[in-house]
Amino acid sequence: MNGRWAVAWAVAALVAAAFLIPVAASASSGGLLGVLNMSTPAPSPSLLWPCYDPKTYPPSRPPLTPPTAPGTPEPVMVANNYVQLRWAASSDADGLACYQVYEIKNGTPVKVATFGPGVTEGTFTVDYPPYGTATRVASLYIVAVDRWGAISPQSGTIQVTIHNDVVLPPSPTPSPSLPGPCHVSYSSYGWSGGLTSSVSITNTGSNPINGWRLTFTFPDPGQRLTNGWTADWSQTGSTVTATALSWNRTIAPGNAVTIGFNASRTGANPAPTLFQLNGAVCD
Repeated sequence: MNGRWAVAWAVAALVAAAFLIPVAASASSGGLLGVLNMSTPAPSPSLLWPCYDPKTYPPSRPPLTPPTAPGTPEPVMVANNYVQLRWAASSDADGLACYQVYEIKNGTPVKVATFGPGVTEGTFTVDYPPYGTATRVASLYIVAVDRWGAISPQSGTIQVTIHNDVVLPPSPTPSPSLPGPCHVSYSSYGWSGGLTSSVSITNTGSNPINGWRLTFTFPDPGQRLTNGWTADWSQTGSTVTATALSWNRTIAPGNAVTIGFNASRTGANPAPTLFQLNGAVCD
C-alpha cells in the first residue's frame, strides 16, 4: 500500500511540474496577469478594451514606430450623452493594441473610451451639459496604440452636440389671471448669416407667475431659430415659442428671468414688436 501511494505522489508531482514550467515561462514576460490576458478572447465592438499588453515597455524593446493615424471619426449616433463613432483603421507593423478616444476639455485632452485593436466603431458616454444649460459641444478625436506602447498621431477632430436631459413640464394652460403685468426686454446683434438675441421677462405684477410660455413673431421671413438656452425653444412658421424649464418656471413679483437664442438670417435683423406671456401681451 505504501509503495502504491509513493508511485501516485511521484506521478502527481511530475504532472504539476509539467504544467507549472510553461506557466512560469509565460509569466516571466508579464506575470500571471499576462498569461491570463493572452488567453482573453477578442472583444465585441460594444465592449471597452483595457489596452493591456504584457510586452509594453520591455528593456529590450525595438525603436518605437508609431501606428498611422486613425481616420477622422464620423458620428453614427448621438442620444442623450451616448456617442457612437466610426473611424478608418490604423496600421502598424508591430501590431495594434487598442484605440483610445479623447475629448478636449478646456484645452486639455481627456481619455473617455478605449476599444480593442480590431474595433473601428464603438459607443461611449461623455458628460452632460451643466445644470440649466441646454447643450454643450464635445470635441473628440482618436489615437491608436501599438503593442510596444507607441502612440499614433491623432485623427482629425469632430464636434458633437450633447443635449441636456431636462424633463420638461407640460406647457401651462393660459389663465385670465396670469401672468398679470409683465415687461419684456429684447436685445440682439447680428453677423453675416446669423444673430444672437437675449430676452428678459420681468414680472411687474403682485403675484408670482407659476409656469410661463413666451411667444413672439420674427418680422423678417429670413430669420430662423437654430438653438436656444434657459428655455425650451421651437418655431412654427414665423412664430417662436419659449417654454419654462422645471427650474425657472416661477417668476416672483419684481423678479426677471433671462433667456436667449441663436438664429440664422438671410436679410435684416429687425426686433419683434409683440411679446405674449401665456397669451397675455407684455409691454
